This record gives sequence, structure tokens and C-alpha cells, in this order.
Amino acid sequence: MTAGPRHFLILDDEESIRQSIAAYMEDEGYVVFQATSGEQALEIVRNHKIDDVVVDIRLPGMDGNRFMIEARKILPGIKFVVHTGSADYTPPDAVKALGITSSRIMIKPAGDLKILRDALKDQYQDTGNPS
Repeated sequence: MTAGPRHFLILDDEESIRQSIAAYMEDEGYVVFQATSGEQALEIVRNHKIDDVVVDIRLPGMDGNRFMIEARKILPGIKFVVHTGSADYTPPDAVKALGITSSRIMIKPAGDLKILRDALKDQYQDTGNPS
């Protein structure tokens, strides 16, 4: 883990969702980055040490599943929580292999953003990394 605040990325094509989550996570002490597409998010991951990402699945261009697979190749320690409007979302096997289980999938809009924050923190407990 890097010293100082954790770096957080919100990947969602809906501005109101991004802004809401970004404001909350900044208040929680995170350095926040925002992306509207998988391609833009990958560019951020290439240029910054991102610790955590909240990922929408349905996006223009590269979808959230492909983003997570590609981002993990760049930053092997990166953690994800899926935040999707698809109530029936089931992660493909390649995404399940990244640790995406039902506890890491949230249906949007999340009424309580603490749920997203706690899902990220749970990942550190699962891996032994401090939050």
C-alpha cells in the first residue's frame, strides 16, 4: 500500500452518479479521479497508482468487464466494486477471477454510499491489506 491517501477512480458515464460518489469518497479522504469510458479509465490507471475503482458495466466503447480485466494487467493490486444498473448482472468467469463476487456488486443508484465504501474496505480485510 502506498503512504498517504488512497487513490480512487469512479468509472461511470452518468455525470450525476460520478459526482455523487466522487464527493463522498473525497470526504472519506480519497484522492478521486473520474472517467466516463473504459478507455479513459485505462489511461488514468496507466498514469496514476489507482488503489480502488467503482465500475459501471454498461459504457460506451469498452465495457466495465473488459476495463477490469485490462486494468488488473496494468496494476495487479487494484481493487474493484461493480456499480451497475443491471439488476441481473452476472460477472463472466474472467471477472470472477478478479475477485468480483456478489458482495462486490451494487445495484445503482446506491442509496447509501457507505455500502460502496465498505465493499472496498472488505477487500482489504480479505487480502490482509490495511484500509
